[in-house]
Amino acid sequence: MKKHVIQFSFVAVLSMALAACSANPASPTGPSAAKAGSTAAASDGSTLKATAPGTVSPVNGEAAVSRSPTLVWTNAVASYQQGFSMSYELELSGAGSVVYTQTVGGSPDSGSHQVAMELPYDTPYFWRIRAVSGASVGPWSGYAEFKTPKNLVAVVPPPASGGGTGYRTPDPVGGARLPRPNNSAQVQAFSNANPSFLRNSCQLDGGNWNFLDGVTDMLRGIDMRYGYNCKRGNCNDPSLDVISYHYGAGPDEGSSQVYCTDLISGHCGSTPGLIWNDVTDITLSSGTVCRVTAKRPGRSGYPYGPS
Repeated sequence: MKKHVIQFSFVAVLSMALAACSANPASPTGPSAAKAGSTAAASDGSTLKATAPGTVSPVNGEAAVSRSPTLVWTNAVASYQQGFSMSYELELSGAGSVVYTQTVGGSPDSGSHQVAMELPYDTPYFWRIRAVSGASVGPWSGYAEFKTPKNLVAVVPPPASGGGTGYRTPDPVGGARLPRPNNSAQVQAFSNANPSFLRNSCQLDGGNWNFLDGVTDMLRGIDMRYGYNCKRGNCNDPSLDVISYHYGAGPDEGSSQVYCTDLISGHCGSTPGLIWNDVTDITLSSGTVCRVTAKRPGRSGYPYGPS
């Protein structure tokens, strides 16, 4: 008799538990610590059963490549049924106050959003993100810190004539080469600050030299070893989208001891793009040569000469 009583008690308890679950299905709202169906806020203020999204970029105080940075995150994970629609609320703060907010739609696994305003140069900012669904909000991520780029465009370059003085990396010793520099971040910052320059960079089809002139001036403000690339070694025919950097000893002007770097993909196409592509070996293997010059024939005046 005792054995039957125990079995009956177990079945009764199991039945009541199943009935309770059936009567109170999991709700997407209400914190996980609250009873199912509750819309009370958790201790962090959240009312949506989901994890905080993860901040991916920019983070850890790094320098953003643009004054309108793209914020990247990993999505929140819902603790209820899969496939439930969530959006994401972004909050950007600086100097102790919120300067930008935006709610964007969700996407699988991760998302990104470009801030729709230009922030001041060289300024720290903090951003965070949370999931939202209707009137319910998930927990915030931790704050991620970044800094806007420095105003490299403001560096005063040498005059267009190729004269002037500025910093120049010292000559290498014993016939060695200087290491190949990478100033792609500075070129990106220049392009971001002057978006029309790249779009109108096809000099052969109604465009102008503003992009290449501006980039060359900016890079020569960093290191005067940079210059225009003399296409096929002819300095009266400068490249339309390639620049050079003198890696050897002696005078820069006219030297063929250079690294040459392509800056524009799809140049004169419908959608030109910014690149930093070493074409030194490709140029040599094709039987031609790069050469550096500080002067572009036909250019007069600063900052931007005639097209």
